Amino acid sequence: MNYKDLGNTGLKVSEIGIGTEFLFHQSKETASDVVNYAITNKINYFDILFTVQNYLEKIAVALKSHRNKIVIAGHLGTKDSEGRPKKTRKIEECKLEFPKILDILDIDCVDIINIQFVGLTDIPKLYDKNGLYELAQSFKKEGKAKFIGLSTHDINIANQAANTGKFDTIMFPFNLANHYLPNRAELLKTCLQKGVGLIAIKPLAAGRLMTRNRTTSIAKYQTGGISLKRKIPNDITSAQCINYVNSLKGVSVVLSGVKSIDELQENLKYSAPKEEKQDFTSLVEFFREKI
Repeated sequence: MNYKDLGNTGLKVSEIGIGTEFLFHQSKETASDVVNYAITNKINYFDILFTVQNYLEKIAVALKSHRNKIVIAGHLGTKDSEGRPKKTRKIEECKLEFPKILDILDIDCVDIINIQFVGLTDIPKLYDKNGLYELAQSFKKEGKAKFIGLSTHDINIANQAANTGKFDTIMFPFNLANHYLPNRAELLKTCLQKGVGLIAIKPLAAGRLMTRNRTTSIAKYQTGGISLKRKIPNDITSAQCINYVNSLKGVSVVLSGVKSIDELQENLKYSAPKEEKQDFTSLVEFFREKI
């Protein structure tokens, strides 16, 4: 496993990390096994997406037992709604929800507090007094988080956030399908220059790139701004997809969402062809928008 600098945070993160979203519907045993297997394979970056109690309890023991070896990102912006996650921008709700991550995982703080799912309608109030950014700052001042991040599925919002100087990390989709997304190259360059840790999400376009030999629609939220419809190549692999994203200069860590050890093992094959420089030209051209 190789490790990279997470921007200017001083944290070293494994080049592939675990997004725990798909463990939501798995058993406690499976969730714990996946986390432990990931740590055994030197993965040290774990993204905690929701504040739903049952979901947090499934991964709590495994994460706590390795707390001094791992980087944990906890999110701000959803609530537990009868056992289901629900987006909220109500400050009082977010103020009550976020500490659940610390309480249930039984940890003192997260490494990154991430303002999640930021869309265009969120921007006008994001930096207001008593807005989400101020709330994230207050948790940081209280010692409940070390750094502040933002996640979005909109390339313009990502670029804007990267240029504010307010965020230590940014989460954004990077995959073969959005290679030619306008302003994507600018985001990579800006984050590299400004020392913002860039966390790549959706390397498989939420699984759409694995629907081999089938015509598949890839939505804007899976690419950060463009929608595509393609018959997916029969020989494409998750390792190729992850290797591609990992090759992008400026990306610190590629988040792999898995629901089983088998899926994690498949994704971990990404490192096998390191000896030879891979050429992704034909694949990215395949996904270029037809004008």
